[in-house]
Amino acid sequence: MGRKPGSVVPNQALDENRKAIFLAELRRHGIPVAAARAASPHSAGGAISSFYHLRRMDPEFAAAWADALQEACANVESEIHRRAVEGWDEPVYQRGELVGTVTKYSDRLLELRAKGLMPERYAIERRDVKVSGEITHQHHHTAAILTISAEDVLLLAHEEREQLMGLLGLIAEARGEIIDAEDADVQLLPQ
Repeated sequence: MGRKPGSVVPNQALDENRKAIFLAELRRHGIPVAAARAASPHSAGGAISSFYHLRRMDPEFAAAWADALQEACANVESEIHRRAVEGWDEPVYQRGELVGTVTKYSDRLLELRAKGLMPERYAIERRDVKVSGEITHQHHHTAAILTISAEDVLLLAHEEREQLMGLLGLIAEARGEIIDAEDADVQLLPQ
């Protein structure tokens, strides 16, 4: 039995070593494409579609992926806090000689941190997120499924927000609305 037309044909098996490299890189910076490239130096596109496919098929890998992204997010949040609240020392030179340092802070990062921690107070721009769809059966009824606001999404725990975004990404991908031109390892079979 052949593959379904339009299905992904992975270029090589994702062995445990490649999965470990991918997850370690994802944990470090949270960028799936870069993690795939590190784990797949043989592939021009980094075999990212193979990793996405594995995530859909392997619940353990999907959980490890989510954990790695959560760790990357925590690292970024920690660095944002450090730069916004603790600051950093910048050297001061006079006539080409180091005469001391001055502590600098990022007001912009502090603003972003405040909006993230206290959106009800500091998030100025508010957008509604609307999710709708059709439910059809023998009688062909159509109904709106759900309408939510950005504030509703913020009520979810971080991991639940990540899961929601992942599911929305899968829907967009299934519709063909997401196209990654760097997926050189993906082959579509003729229909």
